Amino acid sequence: MKKTIPCILLSLIIAACTTMPAEIDDKYLAKKTDAESKKISSIENKIIEKNKEKQEIEKRLNDQAKMPSETEKELTLLTNENDILKEQVNLYEKKKDAVNLEAKKMQLKENENQIAAKTVLLKYQQAENDYIEAEIDLRNAELAKYIAELNLEKSRIAAAYRNKNEPEQPEEEEGFFSKLFNKKDPNDKYGYKKYSEYLDKTEKDRSKAETKFKEAEKKYLEAKADLNKLKN
Repeated sequence: MKKTIPCILLSLIIAACTTMPAEIDDKYLAKKTDAESKKISSIENKIIEKNKEKQEIEKRLNDQAKMPSETEKELTLLTNENDILKEQVNLYEKKKDAVNLEAKKMQLKENENQIAAKTVLLKYQQAENDYIEAEIDLRNAELAKYIAELNLEKSRIAAAYRNKNEPEQPEEEEGFFSKLFNKKDPNDKYGYKKYSEYLDKTEKDRSKAETKFKEAEKKYLEAKADLNKLKN
């Protein structure tokens, strides 16, 4: 676990380096109680499991990401074929060649049916990819929230440790500009308030990702229903 968690943390820190607070120094976590250790371990396990979920979803996307482009190529060929068939139909109409005209009309109708089917398939494939991408975004948001919870819990442990082990420091006399621009929160002795604020931010981000996921899921299910109609 110790090897896995830092890797996950590092990847997320890189993705959100401008907003994610720095990790708590391990020296302040050296004397955790059993209950605190269990809580830390529980959150770390959630992070590991959530990361596994995300990796499985990423594999699904990787396996089918190219499907829409392949279908688009097939649609292009069918559309080109459609143009040729239309020209042939016009030609045989002018020649009053009933036999070939009927044959080309049947080919044109079949080709247009294939275009319609491929168009529905393409819409489904694109909706499925969007759905999977939205699910990955949601898992990333959930991961970020769990990591924020982990860091908040560590900040609480660190604050308790420092309150108990660090001597009170006399307040330094500040100059006018220091007082003006470096106002200190009396309730944020160690600067740990940022961890709870960041957790609030990750919850908002998770909520937005969930909303987008539900929208993508709805479009995916609609596209799937349209595809199933063709099969029935």
